[in-house]
Amino acid sequence: WPGVAGAGRGAWRSRARAVSKRRGLSLALYVHLPWCVSKCPYCDFNSHGQKGELPVAEYIAALTRDLEQDLPLVWGRTISSVFFGGGTPSLFSPEAIDRLLDGIKQCVDLEKDLEITLEANPGTFESQKFKEFNALGINRLSIGVQSFNDDLLTKLGRVHNSGEAIKAAEIAHTAGFSNFNLDLMFGLPGSELVRHSRPQ
Repeated sequence: WPGVAGAGRGAWRSRARAVSKRRGLSLALYVHLPWCVSKCPYCDFNSHGQKGELPVAEYIAALTRDLEQDLPLVWGRTISSVFFGGGTPSLFSPEAIDRLLDGIKQCVDLEKDLEITLEANPGTFESQKFKEFNALGINRLSIGVQSFNDDLLTKLGRVHNSGEAIKAAEIAHTAGFSNFNLDLMFGLPGSELVRHSRPQ
């Protein structure tokens, strides 16, 4: 890894000694993948609608360099949680997520009972794809349902409908995920609590 080699390595290790005194404190790693099928009008996160092919290889390389630069600050500490957020990280292929995880593993020590979460939006769920995510070690999903009401989903600019939201949860379960959450939005103009319930 070029970021930890060369003339500056000794100085970095000196800084790392101070950090390693906090060895017992584990860390959580957030990895941002900023692309979505389309940008929702209410979203103020750093996210961008997909236009053409994603620059996957270039972005993974940039994330790796960014992590390498921070290595002196985390040497001696383990990672207890990795969260792939966005954006819609499930737009990335299992192969791309695998390359990211490999890069992380080469940089930092991961705890044995590591939780790895992938954000995913209904409309990007494919059964085989999510089985492969699960096989990679992704053991938790955060599913951006937002609402089970089609009128509200349209107003929010979401690309899925209530049926696809339910299907996403079903695919997550059959793909082997026993741990996943559904993001829901409350307090939307014109919404009522009952409108968030599952359609009959």
